Amino acid sequence: MLSGRPTAASTGLLNWLNQGSSTTADNAVGFSLNVTTSNGLTGVFRSAPSTPYTITALIAATRSSTSYNGVGIGWYDGTNKLHVLSYATQNGGPPYFEVEKWNSPTSFSANDLTSANNGFSQPIWLRVADDGTNVSFAFSQDGVNFLTLFSTAKSSGFLGTSGYNNVIFPANPIASSRTIGTIMSWAQN
Repeated sequence: MLSGRPTAASTGLLNWLNQGSSTTADNAVGFSLNVTTSNGLTGVFRSAPSTPYTITALIAATRSSTSYNGVGIGWYDGTNKLHVLSYATQNGGPPYFEVEKWNSPTSFSANDLTSANNGFSQPIWLRVADDGTNVSFAFSQDGVNFLTLFSTAKSSGFLGTSGYNNVIFPANPIASSRTIGTIMSWAQN
């Protein structure tokens, strides 16, 4: 279910979090976030739509790293805390998923989930959903059949009932391992 070519304007991802020297660009395949170095997580965000909603993104990651790095989609509370689904690699290994909790862009807290290193191919479909009561993180290889990796009631979720108010497209290259995340399709339902 490909959308038209996403741009910063069409996704609404116009606000920076922990920008540093990072840049964004609209290009021939979509909207890219280029993070050359980072002290933690860097991202672009927008206000979340009214509930209920689902945001589905086809995401590719361009990276060369022997340490950790990840790109993904998730939520930012507008002050400090983040709850994100990251498509990650570590130590040059195959890609895997993490549902990450961050106290701030520079202070990782813990993971709600870490998948096996299954070598999930690129690009990959990621989905976040908020029905007003619960939030969920899911992925798909084909864009139609999604597997939910993690869901929680907002009231007991990491960001609290009112904290799931911004949608973010983050990248985390750890120190100097450049990472480019590209949104190749973006749909909001």
